[in-house]
Amino acid sequence: MSDTDQHSPAPAAVPPEVAATYRAADHYAWLPSGGNALLRYARWDAPGTARGTVVVLTGRGEFIEKYASEVIGELLERGYSVAAMDWRGQGLSDRLLPEHDAGHIDTFATYVADLKIFLETIVAPDAMQPVMALCHSMGGHVALRYLAEHGPGPLAAATIVSPMTGLHRERFLRSMLMLMPEIAAMDHRYLFGTGPFQFLARDFAANFVTHDERRYRFTEAWFAADRRLSLGGPTVGWARQAARSMTASLVPGYLERIDLPTLLLTAGQDQIVDPASHGPVAARLRRAEHVTIAEAKHEIMMETDDLRARFWQAFDAFAARIMG
Repeated sequence: MSDTDQHSPAPAAVPPEVAATYRAADHYAWLPSGGNALLRYARWDAPGTARGTVVVLTGRGEFIEKYASEVIGELLERGYSVAAMDWRGQGLSDRLLPEHDAGHIDTFATYVADLKIFLETIVAPDAMQPVMALCHSMGGHVALRYLAEHGPGPLAAATIVSPMTGLHRERFLRSMLMLMPEIAAMDHRYLFGTGPFQFLARDFAANFVTHDERRYRFTEAWFAADRRLSLGGPTVGWARQAARSMTASLVPGYLERIDLPTLLLTAGQDQIVDPASHGPVAARLRRAEHVTIAEAKHEIMMETDDLRARFWQAFDAFAARIMG
């Protein structure tokens, strides 16, 4: 890869494994954000007259191309224009630490601020209305915080998949974090049990995210095609800030501020996010529908064909009432 390619917001290459369904964006660009950071975003134009716009907000460790491998093409086929952003610290957006693969954030308020800039600067001025957010995991958590603190902005609705509202073994994680001093030397370390991305460590049989091996391999295929995308485990600091952000989002009266049609989807076999946390959250949202796909693991949109069909059935029914 040339030095010029290193600074391009477009991917360096497309893995042959996803070439048949991958949809390259019509526009890639950088968005300046707080602290002189550059966020990478992309936009796709719907064929013909758009029914509206879907804003894709990924989870921790994810990146635009993972969804452009299949999901974004399916949205375009449904007549939607699409916009997506890489969160600070992952994808091609600026990283916070010299250790490239360390997933770090100073505070989740930074994610919320970055989302606000993206929606106000990129989405609101040009997007075909109405606009729906389609969020996964951490992206769903950040979207809920944005909605509670800033209102709907340009959004007419949100579909939130496996939102990070509670974690398995969260009590253990919090107790461990309490024992760790809150200093840079500690917070910049990988969280115990994690480290840089390793291709050889990608054991499908032991994975927590999907029953579908082909879609599970999307991540490593893209990391091999463009090593700039690579990301490993979270840092201690990321975990500390995630715990604080979840606590802040569950304060009484916080979620109750959200007055937006919301579809919340739960994966019944989720081993990362605690699915039991979703019912109480949905009950606190003013206009929420809650659907559980009992057999799905954490990444419902990357699951087997039959489980994805149930996701799209729920999405299409919800979108028909909002997007027309």
